[in-house]
Amino acid sequence: MKKTILALSIIAIVFTSCAQNKPNQTNPATVKKEAPVKPKHVKANDKQVQDRIAQTMQKDLNVKETVDTKQALAILGETNNVLKYMSKGKDQKAKDQLAKLIGELEILITKNPEDAMIPVNVGYEINDAVVDIPTVYQITDAAKKAMNDGYYQVAKKLMNDLTSELIVKTSYLPLATYPDAMRTSAALLEKGKKNEAAAILVRALNTLVVEENDIPLPILRAEEFIRFGAEEIASNNKDKKDAALLYLDNADYQLQLAQAMGYGKKDKEYKELSDAIKDLKQLVKNNQDSKSKFEKLSKKIKNFKERLFFKKHKNSKHLSRKKAK
Repeated sequence: MKKTILALSIIAIVFTSCAQNKPNQTNPATVKKEAPVKPKHVKANDKQVQDRIAQTMQKDLNVKETVDTKQALAILGETNNVLKYMSKGKDQKAKDQLAKLIGELEILITKNPEDAMIPVNVGYEINDAVVDIPTVYQITDAAKKAMNDGYYQVAKKLMNDLTSELIVKTSYLPLATYPDAMRTSAALLEKGKKNEAAAILVRALNTLVVEENDIPLPILRAEEFIRFGAEEIASNNKDKKDAALLYLDNADYQLQLAQAMGYGKKDKEYKELSDAIKDLKQLVKNNQDSKSKFEKLSKKIKNFKERLFFKKHKNSKHLSRKKAK
């Protein structure tokens, strides 16, 4: 956790500097806030939880390999082949391949009249600098202190470290512009302007539409912990009751962590979710049927996540594939 170490180092610098400038003022580092105790580790290890999160996100974002996706990927590959033909002086072969590509793109557009983009790649990036609520309190206290005393850049760095997100980047083949690039390139090649034709193709290959979704990891972990808890209760494990309760404790802590970090901080659903977890824990403790309650809670947290944090198409922008990776 290099970022966390860096953040805490900056906190120490801020508090020391501020104390020297204002010796009669109470040092915020000495002010203790009550924070919930982080529960014990659950059965599932970090990799298992992360894998489950990735699987869930894939379903939520509806990123799947379809016939159209395979065809779009093939078109990108064939575009590279056109460039190879040009570089080897096989101009006629390049022309024939371009004509074929334009035809394939027209078929794709006809099949997807309302869809301007075909997904060709999805990648995941984790930005996770905060692991517990006391760390959140330390960072926010230091950032507030830095702001009050005019250390704005220090405050900025601290707040940048107040992050725990899964960033999902989906690359799309833009059906609205890619075919035009192919036609322009074909026309230039027909006129003998090979360099200009190649430049158009290179630009088309390096410019895809990238959509980003930043989802708070604590909420994603809470969602998976609830699912793991439901699976424990449905199993024949001897310790299933204790294991399920521990998963629910961890789910509740992750929701509190998300709220402390400011992800939908004032949203009333945090309390509703916390209350639902308490009710569910009571059912588990009393050995009562909890299946429907687990299902209801899973649905509720999924709807909460989608309502607050899914921003499909709002953050779309043109980027080179190199930058998107």
